[in-house]
Amino acid sequence: MDDDERFSLEDFPCPAGFRVRSLHLEPHDAMDWQADWAEALVVVEQGEMEIECASGVRARFDAGAVLTFDGLSLRRLHNCGETRVVVTLLSRQITP
Repeated sequence: MDDDERFSLEDFPCPAGFRVRSLHLEPHDAMDWQADWAEALVVVEQGEMEIECASGVRARFDAGAVLTFDGLSLRRLHNCGETRVVVTLLSRQITP
């Protein structure tokens, strides 16, 4: 699949009641799990991301991967490559 065929949320017109966020991880950096990611639609826009479960099991996803973290017991996200990882998340907007 080439870049023109990949699903992306980077320029996605966000519908009312939702929000789109971007996460950036520099090479070999990690980010702890955030509970508000649980119901988000997640797209790896650039780079190679690894998710680490609470059990220690890891799975790797390349640019173009579309996934959700719902139902997973995650610990953190890792950039396991030599280039920046960019991930976008589409989730419901929580209003107080």
